[in-house]
Amino acid sequence: MSEATGIVDSHIHLLPDRLARAIRAFFEQNMVRPEDLAYPLDHVAVLDTLQAAGVSTVWTLPYAHKPGVAAGMNKAIAEIVKERSDHPVKMIGGATVHVGDDAPDEIIKEAIDLYGARVLKLHCSVGNFSPDDVRFNPVWQIVSERRLPVVIHLGHSVSGHTAKDELAPLERVAQNFPEARLIIAHCGHIAGPEALDLVEKYPQVHADLTPVVFEMVNAPGERIEKLAGKILFGSDAPNTGVTVQQCLEHVRGLKLSAAAEASVLGGTARRLVSEVIAL
Repeated sequence: MSEATGIVDSHIHLLPDRLARAIRAFFEQNMVRPEDLAYPLDHVAVLDTLQAAGVSTVWTLPYAHKPGVAAGMNKAIAEIVKERSDHPVKMIGGATVHVGDDAPDEIIKEAIDLYGARVLKLHCSVGNFSPDDVRFNPVWQIVSERRLPVVIHLGHSVSGHTAKDELAPLERVAQNFPEARLIIAHCGHIAGPEALDLVEKYPQVHADLTPVVFEMVNAPGERIEKLAGKILFGSDAPNTGVTVQQCLEHVRGLKLSAAAEASVLGGTARRLVSEVIAL
C-alpha cells in the first residue's frame, strides 16, 4: 500500500531510548507483566511489524512530564524520524509541550516550522495538568491558527482510563477554541459513549480507537459509521498488550461501509496532517 492509501496508525510512541525505557518500566511496574507486552522497544522491529499488517504511515507521539523538556524532546523526535526515513513505513513526527513551559506557543511553532511536527500530544496524567488551564490558552490559539491536530489523553488514572467527568475540560476547550482540532485519545475509554457524544457535538473534536493496554475501545459500529470522518486508528505500540493486527480486526469487526472503514484506517488522519499550516 502507498502512503496515500495505506493504513495510518495515528497513535504510537517511538521515543528516545532513555524515555522509552522509563515508560516501559512504568508499565511493567503498574499494569502488565513484561512477557505480556506485544512489542519490544526497538524502533525497526515495531515498524516492521506494523508494515507487515499493512500500515504505511505512523504518528509517533511524545509527551512532556514536566516543564523545560518539551523543546528538547521535539528535536529528538525529529531526529528519530530522520534516522528511520529509509524505512518503508513513513513516520510523522509529533511534538509536545507542558503547561508550565515558558512561551509554549513558541515551542509549538518551532516544532512545526523547524522540526516538521504535524501533530501535538498532551498527556494529562503524565504532565499532571488539565487542558483547560488558562496557561494553555496560547497553545490553543496557535494550534487553531496552524490547524495542528492535538491528541489528548485526558484520564489521570494509572490504569490509562478516562472517567466521564474528565471529558469536561476538553469540552470547555472545544467551546472556547472552536477551530482547535482535538483528538480524544483512546476514545476516552472507559467513557467512550460520552467521548463520542463530544465528537458528534463539536465539529473539530475527533477521537482515536487506540486500545488501553489490553482493552479495546467499546464503540458501536453504527456510531463509528456515522462519525467516521472524525475517527482515527491507533495501536499504542510498543507499550501495549494488543497487537496492531488485533486492533485492525477490531475495526473490521465493526462492519463499517468501505468508505467509513477507509476513513477510520487512514483517510481522517491523512486529511488532518495535510491541513497543517507550516511556514
